[in-house]
Amino acid sequence: MGNKYYRIDEVANKTGLTKRAIRYYEDLNLISPQRTESAYRLYTDEDIEKILRIISLKESLAFSLAEIKNALELDSEVKKILSTETADLATLKNYIEMIRRQINLIEEKINKLRASQEKFENLLSQLNSLEDKVEKEDV
Repeated sequence: MGNKYYRIDEVANKTGLTKRAIRYYEDLNLISPQRTESAYRLYTDEDIEKILRIISLKESLAFSLAEIKNALELDSEVKKILSTETADLATLKNYIEMIRRQINLIEEKINKLRASQEKFENLLSQLNSLEDKVEKEDV
């Protein structure tokens, strides 16, 4: 059974991105759709999953496109190693360290998001207290 292919307008509908954004991700080599003889882009379900992962990293963790590219390349390389189960010890240690750096980057971003959340929760608490005070004064 062959892969299902999608044209760029279908991918835009599925991902919520504009065609221009999808082409930009291609220009940055974040995705690599196939091309027909007449130069139409053809995307697979795997391409769509990758685009959705890009969106998630960008929106939820505020990854830059350079950070996303590094993460995607690392993911791809590690999957190749795991699928063949062949690599020398130095290569394995290098990828382990790269994965650790990615985890640390994610933890830093999560900590920044938590700090921001705590600031807003504090402001909300202060506003709720003020609201309670104003309501008691009005009674």
